[in-house]
Amino acid sequence: MERFTTKLALTAAATVLAAYFILPWALKYPVLLGRTRIWEPDPQFANLRETCVSLHPDQLRGCEKFKIVGDTLFAACVSDWGSRRKWFPPMGDFDMSPGDEGVIRDSLYMVDLKTKKLTLLSMPDFPRNIDFCVHGMDIVEIEPGAFSIYMVNHRRDASVVEKFSYKSGSEIVVHAATYNGVQQGLVNPNDIFAVSPFGSSSPAENEFFVTNDHYFRSSKFGRALETYLRLPTGSVYYHSTSTGFRRVLGGLSNANGIVGFHRSQFDSTHVLANMVFVASILEGVVMAYRYIPGKVAENGGFVKLREFNFDFVMDNLAISQDGKWLYLTGHGEPANLGWHWRSPDEVPSASVSYRMSLAELGSYFGTKGEMGESRVEKIVVDRMGLIGNASTTAVGDDMLNKYWISGLTFRGIMECSLYTGSPHEEDEKEEED
Repeated sequence: MERFTTKLALTAAATVLAAYFILPWALKYPVLLGRTRIWEPDPQFANLRETCVSLHPDQLRGCEKFKIVGDTLFAACVSDWGSRRKWFPPMGDFDMSPGDEGVIRDSLYMVDLKTKKLTLLSMPDFPRNIDFCVHGMDIVEIEPGAFSIYMVNHRRDASVVEKFSYKSGSEIVVHAATYNGVQQGLVNPNDIFAVSPFGSSSPAENEFFVTNDHYFRSSKFGRALETYLRLPTGSVYYHSTSTGFRRVLGGLSNANGIVGFHRSQFDSTHVLANMVFVASILEGVVMAYRYIPGKVAENGGFVKLREFNFDFVMDNLAISQDGKWLYLTGHGEPANLGWHWRSPDEVPSASVSYRMSLAELGSYFGTKGEMGESRVEKIVVDRMGLIGNASTTAVGDDMLNKYWISGLTFRGIMECSLYTGSPHEEDEKEEED
């Protein structure tokens, strides 16, 4: 009887594993890995690549994340490829031997998009003996001309979030704080969404959301299990001065990009103002949540609205400055990413970038937060990495007819014309017919 019970329990466990992990992954596997992908962008973006120029390719290298504020682009970039290939937890590199200088020292750059002037922002008060290995970042305006910059820093002793203060026109950033959430389980921070101080909320609250992509930090076996079994070990943490770090969301398969709206886009009464989008990349899913300011860490303070399914492994998310588009950028053939990382000149890593209309999305919000479908446009579907390999971040500006994209091994941030023909010309032709 005992043997039968044990066998029954094992059978039940195997059934659950197959139903919730193996079968769904098997169905999505060829799609997410690009096996069935049509390698063409939408017609209105077909000639985008021919318009691209690389901004400062000798300095802006491997800028995994950038953020545009007004006419200024801020970018977190690699300074030394030798150090990056030894130590970069997101790619599973954990060689702790020091570089030539004994510490890792990546860079924060600023580009004036009108003049194309490049400025390396100095950090005079950041400890010289502390690593600065950059990853995700976000920037929030706390008062006119004054900004807080939050950056993931993969130090070799712990991955943390650094806060810097910046004032318009300056060429320095002031190190304001280090936030370490390891004790609360934030061991692999990936990306950040900084909350604007709306209404009664104070900038001193230092509010931000941060994704945690893996449970295991340095165990290659553990991280491999998380990846290949799509284990739901990713999570999202919320931080404020009042609450410290609190886990507000779990059960994600590699939580990666996260983005929301800033007060320069909407006031606090707008239906989209308190929205956050989170990418669960091994599912090919972006989830929309609503948070309640001041009550995020309480029950009901962070509520799921719905999921949006895509056909590629996205990385970072970005919202256009006009608040009308959600940009999703990532990897068209993720199986090649590791090979490309080790041999970037020999193996391409497909770059893919889509955008989803948020202007249409807003009209579907009802009293209970209902959300309908929205138009999705395919901007970059680049199998050979001709624009760049291993794309991670992109955003566009329809008014300026500009589009920017970068990635793990890009040399320079690519600036392109968003449209080379009439925007949505296919839609216009259908209407004429």
